[in-house]
Amino acid sequence: MADETENMPLRLLREIRTAQAATDAKLDAFIASTDRKLDKLNIELAGVKRRVRKAEELLESIARIMSDGALG
Repeated sequence: MADETENMPLRLLREIRTAQAATDAKLDAFIASTDRKLDKLNIELAGVKRRVRKAEELLESIARIMSDGALG
């Protein structure tokens, strides 16, 4: 009986460590998937910024042409 009582804290500690390791693995997997999603989002955002900049350049060109046409 004394042997069981002495081993119980060690067994519980092992179970806690095992559960913690499983939780850490799940957390690492979640972070990795989040990082991939953030990378994809950053790439998409860069594409949107590039298209907005091209649209701005186009509008600036149109404005110059219209300005030149109005002046003569």
